[in-house]
Amino acid sequence: MKNGALFIKAALLFCFITGCSFMNEQQEITTPANTLIQKQLISEGQDLNNRLLIIATGDMSGVYFSLGQVLSNLYEKYNGAVSGTQVTHASIENTELVSQHQAEIGFTTVDVLDLPETNKSKLRALTTLYSNYVQIVTTKQNNIDSLEDLVGKRISIGTSGSGTRLIAERVLLETDLPLDQLNLSYLSFSQSAEALRNGTIDVAFFSSGIPNNEIAFISKETNLSFIPIPEDIIDRLQKQNGGYTKNEISSDTYKGMKKNIQTISIKNVLLTYDEMSDLQAYNLVKTLYEHLPELQHTHPAASDISLNEAIKQIPIEYHQGAINYFTEQGIIH
Repeated sequence: MKNGALFIKAALLFCFITGCSFMNEQQEITTPANTLIQKQLISEGQDLNNRLLIIATGDMSGVYFSLGQVLSNLYEKYNGAVSGTQVTHASIENTELVSQHQAEIGFTTVDVLDLPETNKSKLRALTTLYSNYVQIVTTKQNNIDSLEDLVGKRISIGTSGSGTRLIAERVLLETDLPLDQLNLSYLSFSQSAEALRNGTIDVAFFSSGIPNNEIAFISKETNLSFIPIPEDIIDRLQKQNGGYTKNEISSDTYKGMKKNIQTISIKNVLLTYDEMSDLQAYNLVKTLYEHLPELQHTHPAASDISLNEAIKQIPIEYHQGAINYFTEQGIIH
C-alpha cells in the first residue's frame, strides 16, 4: 500500500507541475474507481496517514483558496495525508462537491446551508471560521453613492455557485430598484476587479474576508468608493436569515477609504461529509487548531479564527469527531 500512496503523491505532483486541472481529473473518476481508491486509503487505518483529502476552495484570488492551500500543506506535513485543493465557484458549489464525496473538505458561508438545494443530511460541520464581509465596490468617477444609484448600471454579482451571488441577489431584491433595469454580469473576483479597473462594469459585489486581495490591489491605482447597505435592508435580511450580522468595513481596510462602511458579515464554515470517520474528522480539527498560527499568517481574515468561537450555532450538525475534539478542549461541556 505504501507504493500505492507514493504513486498517488507522484500523480498529484505531476498534475500540479504540468498545470493540469486536478478539479476536472477528480470529477472524471468514475464512481467505482473513486470508491476503490477511498477503500484502499481508508484500509490503512482510521487516521489521516495516506488519506486522500481534496479541499474545495474558491477563486484563486480569494481567501478560501489561500487558506485551503495552507490546510492542505498542514495535513500533509503533520498527518501524512495525500492532499490537494480544487479551484471552484466557492460556497454553493463546495457544499455540492462535499455532499457528493467529490471533495472531503469544503469552505462555505453559513447562509448557503439553509438553501433548499443544500443536502444537509450529507454534510457535517468541522468548525466555524472567520467572517465574510459584503463589499459593494465602484470607482469614484462613477458618482455612485447608494444602492438607489444602481439603476441602469453594469453590476457584477459573482459567479454561479458562489456565496457572493447569493447575497448580492438577496440585497438587490430587498431594494425598490426595477430589476429589469439592472445590467447584471457574473464575474469572479479577479474578473470583477479587472472590469472595474478598465471600466467595463460600474459596480461589483464581493463577499470575502477582508481585505480582499483583488480590491486591495486595484485600490493602489484606482480611486474606489464603497456603497453601504442601509439599515432597513439589513433588518429585512436578518429576519430572513439569522446568519447575517450588521457590521462595518473599517476605513483603514483599503487605500483611499475616508470612513467606515456599513454592511453585513457572514460566518464561514469548514465542512466534511457525514461518512468521514470520527477519528479522521477529529484529526482534521485538531491539526487546524494545533497549528492555527500557520493558517493565520496566510491572510489577515484568518486572525478571527478562534477555538472559543468554533461551535457557533449553524443550521447543520457538527461531526462527532469535531465534537469529540471540542469536548476534549473544554469548549463543549
